[in-house]
Amino acid sequence: MMIRDEVHGTIEFSELEGRVIDSSCFQRLRRIKQMSITNLVYPCANHTRFEHSLGTAHLSGVIAERTGLEEEDSAKVRLYGLLHDIGHGAFSHEGEDVIGKYTGGHEAVGRRRICKGEIAEIISENYHPKEIADIEKSRYGSIITSDLGSDRMDYLKRDALNTGVAYGIIDIDRIVHTLTMENEGLCITKGGLEAAEYLLIARFMMFSAVYLHKTVRIATAMLYRAMEGAIEDGVVEPKDFSEIDDDAAFTVMLRSKKGKSYAEALLKRKLYKEVFSLPKEGWSIKKAEEQSKKISQKLGKDIIIDYPRGFFKPISLKVKTDEGIRQITSLSRLVHSLRESEEERLKVLVLADEKTRENSGDKIRGLF
Repeated sequence: MMIRDEVHGTIEFSELEGRVIDSSCFQRLRRIKQMSITNLVYPCANHTRFEHSLGTAHLSGVIAERTGLEEEDSAKVRLYGLLHDIGHGAFSHEGEDVIGKYTGGHEAVGRRRICKGEIAEIISENYHPKEIADIEKSRYGSIITSDLGSDRMDYLKRDALNTGVAYGIIDIDRIVHTLTMENEGLCITKGGLEAAEYLLIARFMMFSAVYLHKTVRIATAMLYRAMEGAIEDGVVEPKDFSEIDDDAAFTVMLRSKKGKSYAEALLKRKLYKEVFSLPKEGWSIKKAEEQSKKISQKLGKDIIIDYPRGFFKPISLKVKTDEGIRQITSLSRLVHSLRESEEERLKVLVLADEKTRENSGDKIRGLF
């Protein structure tokens, strides 16, 4: 199977990979947007988990070959790269924020889909499904999951391309050619340190300017309410959100008494507005939810307090030096400062519909 990809050009897939791609379970990823509802802010961000999975498989194979894996191991790594997001439900990571407490994360759901069902039946003709699922926790899994892994490099470049921002431009070729596989997993040699720094800076900027853009956060906070409302009303089981796609999820939420108004507002792009923001110190998701209910009841208005649910994971990239394997944070002051900068930029947002903000903004501020 040959596929023309917008990021990597022509990608060739094996017969087994082609059958996995053509399965109904994998084809469902065509209908799950990679960036959830970010297209309400960046209109071209309509790419899906499907093409990201293809790109991740391709890069996984390139890295596996570069780091000297045997052909059989490379094939397994590529296959896991292809399937690494098979567990995603409607609205990708944002949907997972709501249903994860019921279903487990997309990795856990994905493992179940790899080990049992349609995907497992296809894989089992060549491999035991469990050995593919187990790659995630092996040192070879770092080819996909590490800070310089195929997953991250693909989504940064793909997301930047589809949002039209310049932050995700990274030197994939240079990074790949300076990677090495050690006992600790995937590492970069010192010759690739600058390229690695650039990728991590690009990642930071994408979070700051795109993934955690204020209006994206507002839309996402409303999405949480729509999904939670549908679950509380009993019109959908949490696990069903992991089985359906984005459009089907909207259909479900529109049937919910508690979730309908938020779903309709998202479809019409009638978004809540920021009343004001607060430093995140002293806040948590639980406190934000509790205060939202308390203030909404007191005012008789719907107020959302949104605590930043950033998925900017700690940087754990390892560098191979003459003195041994070291963490990049001990070699690069630039990288060490990124986490601090990210924390400084995150705020708690107090949100309301436009009319409430205009008529009751001062009263809301006075409650804080």
